[in-house]
Amino acid sequence: MSKKQKAFLREENLLTLLSQNNFIIPEIQREYVWGNNEKVITKFLKQLKSKIGDGCEHCHLPNGNTRINIGFLYSYKPDYVKVQNDRFLDENLIDGQQRFTTLFLMVFYFALKENKKNDFLSLIRFEGISMSFDFKVRDLTKRFLLEFVDKTNTTRDLLHLEKQTWFLKDYKNDISINAMIKSLYYIQEVYSCDTKYYNHFLGNIVFWHFKTEVTSEGEELYITMNARGEDLADNEITKAALMLNGIDLFTSGMKWEGWQHFFWTNRDKNRNVQSSDFGYNAFIRCIAGLENYLKYNGTAFLVDEVEDLLSIELIEEYINAFKFIIENSESFKTQYIYSDWVDKCLAEIWDIFNKNETDWFVDFTDSNKSTEQNRMIFIWSWLLYLKEKEHDTIDVNETFRVLRFFYIRYKNNSRAVSSLQQTVGLIEINGVFDVIDQETNFQNIEEESKNRNSYRTKNEVLKYGFLSKLKNDCNVDLLQIESLIWEIEDHPFNLVGADLRNINSSHLIEFNEDTTLDELVLTKEKFYNLFPLRNDSNIDFLNTNKIRTVLFWYGAFWQKKWSSYYWKYDFGEWKRIVRDLDSDGETFKLFFGDFKSSSSIDDLFMRKIEPFDIDFQTDNELLVFKWYGSQLKEQMWSQGRYIAANHYSHPNKDANFSNFRELVNIKGNFLGGSPKILSKIIDN
Repeated sequence: MSKKQKAFLREENLLTLLSQNNFIIPEIQREYVWGNNEKVITKFLKQLKSKIGDGCEHCHLPNGNTRINIGFLYSYKPDYVKVQNDRFLDENLIDGQQRFTTLFLMVFYFALKENKKNDFLSLIRFEGISMSFDFKVRDLTKRFLLEFVDKTNTTRDLLHLEKQTWFLKDYKNDISINAMIKSLYYIQEVYSCDTKYYNHFLGNIVFWHFKTEVTSEGEELYITMNARGEDLADNEITKAALMLNGIDLFTSGMKWEGWQHFFWTNRDKNRNVQSSDFGYNAFIRCIAGLENYLKYNGTAFLVDEVEDLLSIELIEEYINAFKFIIENSESFKTQYIYSDWVDKCLAEIWDIFNKNETDWFVDFTDSNKSTEQNRMIFIWSWLLYLKEKEHDTIDVNETFRVLRFFYIRYKNNSRAVSSLQQTVGLIEINGVFDVIDQETNFQNIEEESKNRNSYRTKNEVLKYGFLSKLKNDCNVDLLQIESLIWEIEDHPFNLVGADLRNINSSHLIEFNEDTTLDELVLTKEKFYNLFPLRNDSNIDFLNTNKIRTVLFWYGAFWQKKWSSYYWKYDFGEWKRIVRDLDSDGETFKLFFGDFKSSSSIDDLFMRKIEPFDIDFQTDNELLVFKWYGSQLKEQMWSQGRYIAANHYSHPNKDANFSNFRELVNIKGNFLGGSPKILSKIIDN
């Protein structure tokens, strides 16, 4: 730090802070909001009271004399301050406003209650138009505070501030003023006892005061370290509460600021409000929810206060786990020919935290909370896996395999929170490739509910059983094989397994002794050739009309649904089609086997699509669609992937097949596009 950028950090009590500084809430600060959150303000007030202890029955003074440090207070001098040797210099307060404002109101309340208002006015150097605590950039808030301190003389006056003659109507619309009034209500409620707190608070409540000397440095410190949003209070009250219980307050406080900076660096830069608090609040709630789960899982679902579940040491373990994933991602990716999923996975993690929309304390056994359960599976898994590990001994590859394991489960909408601790525990003991005792139990469990117990899905058993056999084979490039499997799984038609039997790769890969490196390369290349991706990772549907026509030569593959008053056939739900979920047998698997030995889809199309003889009295849907495909080829899909039948506006029998009503190609329903009757397309 240069000579022009002097700064100091020292522990100071309220008496020193109020008597030797003129604290100003600058323009870059947000409103005072603690009073608008009953849980936050009452938690803070009660914890301070509990920490101080009971008062003497005779003199009513607090029995203890312990100094209570409640964290950091950051300030810097405005640029108009030039004289360095004045006793009272203005200081812009950039961090700690919520705590400091609350304490200011508390001390004033105690002064009124103990008939020490004159002492308080002298302490804050009240002169009618100024005092040592000032919302200088907010004229309305500044005016309220000055009038409030000047004209409030008893605790009785606090009961109906809005009815005082000096109280302006405009005050009711000011966020900070409303929050202060509410805070005063809670202060009176919590501190209604006979104990005299005025002197005790001034002498025993302390901050670590970090004071910089230069405006530009102070503003930079504020922006880079601690930019705040409207939901600041959650992690700040946790911080204050944990500081109350801490021992090495300085070290703990510095760690906390570093953690906030970590979330500031990785904030959502597209939000209107730039803040570290969205992500940090979510992370604190997330790990508290995990601790709640670990504490009560298997006995009862209970919710503790965040501060009761966490400690500085515990938060540090989880932060280090998170940082381990972030800091080792690049070194992990360099070992694999395909690792695009890592950045996408980390982006999903940051998105969950930065949006801060997850209730990490929901009942994880409630079937209506699938979104929260799915996120718990995704985030809690690797946090639980890494939390207590010595990071210098961790196998980075194994860690990211664990991350991949639960990333896929997240994409499959897994909700197996009840068994998460057991699943992670088994992985810690046997490794992620372990499939011990899984196959023998597999057939007895419904596929759709597999992720609700400790057993693995069929896809996981086949995949990890295959990899387990290869991991000790020195003749096999395991990392390249994993890369190829990941790339196949990550195709948009394969990645999501929700409602698709949790199948991501076993529909394309046999996972047996014939699954060689060359076979995996061929499978990956052919699948991406069949369903190519554009640069934006969207599917290029250029050839899908040919694909769906050729598929008729391999079997039934469509979904048939009753849509109010007609049948609708869907020939384009590719995520289901490639997994053969709606086929009579293995339609897509047979097709894909032939496609892998073909030079292109055009080659297969030319070889397969031929006219054939048919009994026009048939009632076999596959034969009917196959015949129309042979006649119309790609024209069969001119309106899209849907064929409709039995619609009231098309009551006639099909011109070619008397056992069917007119078959009509539609956009999705009869409300858009130009429906085409298949038989009339032939006529044209």
